[in-house]
Amino acid sequence: MDRIVVTGASGFLARHLIPLLESKFETVPVTRNKTRGAIHVKDYSDTPDGDLVIHLAEGADLSQHSADEDVLRCLRTVKILSQRFRHRLVYASSSLVYKNTGAVKYSVGDPVEPIDSYTTLKLNNEERVASCGGSVVRFSNLYGPGMASSSVMSDILRQIPGAGPLTVRDDTPIRDFLSVDDAANSLLRIVLTGNKGIFNVGAGVGTSIRGLALLALKLEGNGRREVLATSPNQIEARLVLDIEATERSLGWAPASSLHERMQAYFFSKGERFD
Repeated sequence: MDRIVVTGASGFLARHLIPLLESKFETVPVTRNKTRGAIHVKDYSDTPDGDLVIHLAEGADLSQHSADEDVLRCLRTVKILSQRFRHRLVYASSSLVYKNTGAVKYSVGDPVEPIDSYTTLKLNNEERVASCGGSVVRFSNLYGPGMASSSVMSDILRQIPGAGPLTVRDDTPIRDFLSVDDAANSLLRIVLTGNKGIFNVGAGVGTSIRGLALLALKLEGNGRREVLATSPNQIEARLVLDIEATERSLGWAPASSLHERMQAYFFSKGERFD
């Protein structure tokens, strides 16, 4: 395999993946934004050919896919890409597709359910890609430098340093937080192994939003500061991935813990987050 094409090249995950690929393959970044070093296309259905296409061009921000026209455009794009590249297509999906059954950890074979336009989009595109022999990657909550400002971790970090309570909307949800570098390495392993299928890619460890906020405060050195939930929800919301099958198939595992990676990313040089 010589030529790897990455769509959404200006996006969060792609910016961390492309340098890994460039060290081993001819890598073709593709974006609808005019980005230095990337091929510009008006529509991702015009993505240039390659031995493998990694489609990262659907953002994780749910609001980006609220409009019907956006959903239809994304569906049309994946339909065309899957027809053109078939088994040579890797599609970035989301752990949000899993039906909330209260499972401790969700495996690939567990029930999935569309609950909004975003998860409907993801599941439709997953089915399209899988039916053509391509691969699907269900990512958990990714974090790291350059992550979306709307993410819960970004919201927490914006309040550090600070005085008074650190506020979150709801501190009870339990989520699976994976570093963007580990996510990028999982895609590299898919390229290197050539393995196909649906892959859960996460840390495999659950952390509550309260736990995340307390960890950030501890790393800052202000562990006694209060964490205040402004709109707590009494309904259990747990979404953690079972990654054992992915680890076996790809020879991949998260390289470090949430504590270690957050410290390295955000607290090693005294950064401010406002």
